[in-house]
Amino acid sequence: MQFLPGVGPQRAILFERLGIVTLEHLMRHYPRTHLDARHFVPIAEVKPGELLTVDAVVRNAGAVRTRAGRTDFTATLADATGRLPVYFFGQPFLARTLKPGTRVVVSGELDPVEKRMLNPLFEVAEGDVADLLHAGRLVPVHPLTRGLSGRAMRRAVRAALDRAGAKVRDPLPEDVRGAEHLGPLAEALEHIHFPADAEQLEAARRRLVFEELFLLQATIAIRRQVLHVESVGLAHLASGALAKRAREALPFRLTADQDRALSEIVADLRSPHPMQRLLLGDVGSGKTVVATLAALHVVECGRQAAFMAPTEILARQHAVTLTAVAAPAGVEVATLTGATPAAERRALSARLASGAPMIVVGTHALIADRLELPNLALAIVDEQHRFGVRQRAQLAQKGALPDVLVLTATPIPRTLMLAFYGDLDVSRLNARPAGRGRLVTRIAGEEKLPQVLEFVARELSAGRQAYWVAPVIEAGGRSEARAAEAEFERLRAHPLLRRFTLGLLHGRLKPAEKVDVMQRFVGGEVQLLVATTVVEVGVDVPNATVMVIQNADRFGLTQLHQLRGRVGRGAQRSVCVLMQGSATRARGRERLQLMASTQDGLALAEADLRMRGPGELWGTLQAGMPRLRLADLARDQAVLAEAQRSAQALVERDPHLGSPAHAELREVLLQRYAEPLQTALAG
Repeated sequence: MQFLPGVGPQRAILFERLGIVTLEHLMRHYPRTHLDARHFVPIAEVKPGELLTVDAVVRNAGAVRTRAGRTDFTATLADATGRLPVYFFGQPFLARTLKPGTRVVVSGELDPVEKRMLNPLFEVAEGDVADLLHAGRLVPVHPLTRGLSGRAMRRAVRAALDRAGAKVRDPLPEDVRGAEHLGPLAEALEHIHFPADAEQLEAARRRLVFEELFLLQATIAIRRQVLHVESVGLAHLASGALAKRAREALPFRLTADQDRALSEIVADLRSPHPMQRLLLGDVGSGKTVVATLAALHVVECGRQAAFMAPTEILARQHAVTLTAVAAPAGVEVATLTGATPAAERRALSARLASGAPMIVVGTHALIADRLELPNLALAIVDEQHRFGVRQRAQLAQKGALPDVLVLTATPIPRTLMLAFYGDLDVSRLNARPAGRGRLVTRIAGEEKLPQVLEFVARELSAGRQAYWVAPVIEAGGRSEARAAEAEFERLRAHPLLRRFTLGLLHGRLKPAEKVDVMQRFVGGEVQLLVATTVVEVGVDVPNATVMVIQNADRFGLTQLHQLRGRVGRGAQRSVCVLMQGSATRARGRERLQLMASTQDGLALAEADLRMRGPGELWGTLQAGMPRLRLADLARDQAVLAEAQRSAQALVERDPHLGSPAHAELREVLLQRYAEPLQTALAG
């Protein structure tokens, strides 16, 4: 970038903040929108409320000093029909460009009060208006950074396209381009930035979106080929006696969904190819029990199973659940986290290194380089949106290609599933286990806070427990959001709640403090837990029957559904109260109404994708998968399906992209998707 005329070493640093280091990076820095400034009119026809463009001459111009001490710039433009004042805030340097007698094209809206254009788009016109960059056309609006203007970005993009647009290598094989009727890459890059009309823009966008999704789907297809077809794993041919013994001791019967999912997992365990399966179940659907029973099949074969959770709190909770399920089968469940004492850690590490058959539950400590798991046969990863391709691979490297089972309660929209989880087989748990009480959701404004507090106090008096969720940790700034620390102090001093024990849980607490307050809540010593969204995932306290979420309109549907899932886990009726702020917008109110109308997590996730876009759901995606630059999964579902079909067909023909016709594709994939592909295309 620094060698592009008009950029240089200093300005190149600004581009680097946006991840732009090379000319191809710049050409693929796509506009987020375009301003339609193609409507040219005489000055006499300029009117408020519409983006209009005039081709005129500067009659007079000069800097203006304001009372506030700022220096602005003003000019008067003229054509054969009249005069038009324009005003630029804080840009006195424009006097060097907009000199009297200069022909200029300006695009903007007329201020209805001051009868002038404020900060319009403009460009000195030295020739045909078809050559304009900054006004009088579909003007690209690029993502920027402080110190880098839209004009500077457009000039740089134009220069890059002129010098290197035809040299950008096209990763799409010729047969794919032909089958999909896609034009040249250089043409698409030109038209995505500087289209002559909407048709050119849409054709360029479809071409680049298809390329982006094709590369992603080719990556997933190659991973699936390597993991599911070519890799040799361990076939576990256990009789199922240990799992049968554990099932018979359960205080409930498995649901039909749980039975089916367990059968699918056991079939994978018996296969000679490594399992790569996602167990997708809504909050409270019983994923942990299914995973534990699967682990018992592995232990019966004399091998080890590792269960990795994203947090210490969750790891310890899982250890309790797994121990209760596995104990009737006589199987040991050990726990290893960052807080495990050194002596205990050394002893457990030695037993794991010796290959002793057992189940070990832990956090990131399980993928520590110094921990040996030579007999690992099943790696269970809880909450896929906290781990991803990289962490699964690290855990898998502890053994000889162990089976991998990923658990998630995050409802993943079908489009995201299609886009990002094609390397995983999927089992679903849709039914709630029997014996769960009714869960209702209510919406309340701030004026209802006294009644909400009375309801919480009644539930606590009846021996129940409650969560009180605030969006931020501490007060400050301009946000009206309730702060967890302030809420904790306020609630603890409230007359209705003084006689109860409150706890505070947020991400800034030390690990030992988090474990302590959570254990006290699980044990019933703490009746009301004031927390941030750290309680969103996996916390299981059946006695908790109330969830109050402050400023609920600030959250997405998927996150609200996860939070709501912390209650309704026992036999009693539970209530989730969504408190909306005084300035809740229409879209926020719509989200809350959807929450109150359904408990279908998948339906809520689909609505979240439509309303907030894939960026809001990006936390659910696998680590190691880069963000999409241009594709919008809520809009481009048809293109995604086409890209998937095309990529799968190509990988079936050439699994390792060894054909000379696929050399460019192979090289680009190894650069863009090196981490998820790992060794699949190495050599």
